[in-house]
Amino acid sequence: MVRMMIDPPRLTLWALLALLQLPGELAAATPEGDIRLQPARQGAVWVGQELELQLELWSDGFSFGDQLFVLPEVTGGFLLQADSSTVKLTEKRDGVTWQGLRYSLLFYPQRAGRLQVPSFEVRFSASAGFGTEPSRFRFQTSPLPIEAKLPPGAAGNGLLVTTTSFDMDFSWTPEVSGETPVELKVGDALTLQVNRRADSVPGMVFALLPEFSIEGLGVYPETPAVEDRINRGELTGNRTDSVTFICEREGSYTLPELRFQWWDPERETLSEQIIPAVSLAVAANPAYQTSPTAAGEPGEPGLDWKLTLGIVALILLAAYLLRRVVHRAALAVHHWLEARKAGEAWAFSQVRKSCAANSPAAAYNAISVWLQRFDPQAGLNLLDLAATRGNQDLMRESIRLQENLTSGSGRDWNGGRMAALLARIRKDASRTETPGDDLPPLNPPVRKR
Repeated sequence: MVRMMIDPPRLTLWALLALLQLPGELAAATPEGDIRLQPARQGAVWVGQELELQLELWSDGFSFGDQLFVLPEVTGGFLLQADSSTVKLTEKRDGVTWQGLRYSLLFYPQRAGRLQVPSFEVRFSASAGFGTEPSRFRFQTSPLPIEAKLPPGAAGNGLLVTTTSFDMDFSWTPEVSGETPVELKVGDALTLQVNRRADSVPGMVFALLPEFSIEGLGVYPETPAVEDRINRGELTGNRTDSVTFICEREGSYTLPELRFQWWDPERETLSEQIIPAVSLAVAANPAYQTSPTAAGEPGEPGLDWKLTLGIVALILLAAYLLRRVVHRAALAVHHWLEARKAGEAWAFSQVRKSCAANSPAAAYNAISVWLQRFDPQAGLNLLDLAATRGNQDLMRESIRLQENLTSGSGRDWNGGRMAALLARIRKDASRTETPGDDLPPLNPPVRKR
């Protein structure tokens, strides 16, 4: 029998050469990519019910990077990313192992019928191995149809909250008790505050308070305060709305009752909480009372009673006019302050304050209010503004704000940078808006041929 002897040093050299050639062979293969967008469960959902959508990024490479997607606006519903975390996945395709990342998106239908999540762009990169040039992928999701059904007995004319846990409380300032009319005077104020909380529903999905229009009463709603919380992936929405009524004229008024419906999908029960109607009795400002003029003592010259009455009447008239002027001036100042708060400049000052405080939730709410006043006809959100302006810096800061808003950390977001970017856009917009741009010139220039 012949034995083959192999020199151990040569065997070690061959093994090293084989290992050195392996990365080159892996690098020669170009990674492939793929995406999926699908609901976490099939079938119809209730109006207002949370539906998880799973966005998955796939590649047969070894690592992911540069993930980017901007969620679209959905007609008839709200789509948001409540958590920036991902789930790692693996699967076999034709004997090849593919790696995946799953993002959880939350969709809340707000009307019954067939809704559709529009197509949106998804970008990411993947590399074949360590030290290799990554391949970059750019995909468009397919439109995703969703069927929503209205719970039996629901009104269907407003935003419906669908949750297994809903709480609401309200308060009046000054306090309202019983069915007795609230006695007020012209110039007095009455404020209603409504607090709502629900599991698995963000505060932005709660219905707005209705628009009140009552002749003789000034109505001034405040910007809603939304404070959502995420604990171990569980979302709890909190929202506070308030509206102030100013008594402008004397008379009797009735503030209508408010109804808030919510649907429990597990028990399939429709519940309703009501804020009862409130009656107001508004009186005029009290008039000054006169006291009888004392007659002169015997032996002392007395004043002429006609002259005395005339002087008293003039004093009363002057006091009444002075009070009216002061009251009107106070109302004018109040209206001026409220008008200022309703303006774009005041809204942007709130953006600066919230960004300076580095509070993602406060900044997001303030920016949303400012955008409604900055360009009310466009109806843009923050990501839309960055896209339409082609501002990549703002796009990156907007995505960081969204991620920190959902995670609640606030550590990776710089409010000062966001405020500076928005201030630059606001300044550029003011430069382009010159008076008369929409009017043709009186004497158009003559073109030379």
